[in-house]
Amino acid sequence: MITDVIDDAEVRNGVREDGTIYSVYSFARKLGQAFSSGMIGAVLTAIGYTQEVGWNPGAYPEIMAQVFNWSCLIPAIGLAAVSLSLFFLYPLSKGRVEANVAELARRRGK
Repeated sequence: MITDVIDDAEVRNGVREDGTIYSVYSFARKLGQAFSSGMIGAVLTAIGYTQEVGWNPGAYPEIMAQVFNWSCLIPAIGLAAVSLSLFFLYPLSKGRVEANVAELARRRGK
């Protein structure tokens, strides 16, 4: 999908900016990974997970059940959020991508 974004920017701006677009994408990914790591620690603290639970998980079935529930819920919420953002915010449909490919081929004389 990132190459489609690069092609779309080239069609709109007339300049191919691979490095800039990819670096912004890479930075956003790194921010997301850092946020998710911090969020995991906050969720574990909120449900009462401690070092003692880690050493003896069988003695704390209610906390382990919460760990399981959240480990299923958080990815489901994330997947729903990404799906909705792609559906409503991602501007490149199949037709637009094909039109961009055709326009770039025309500009390059192919």
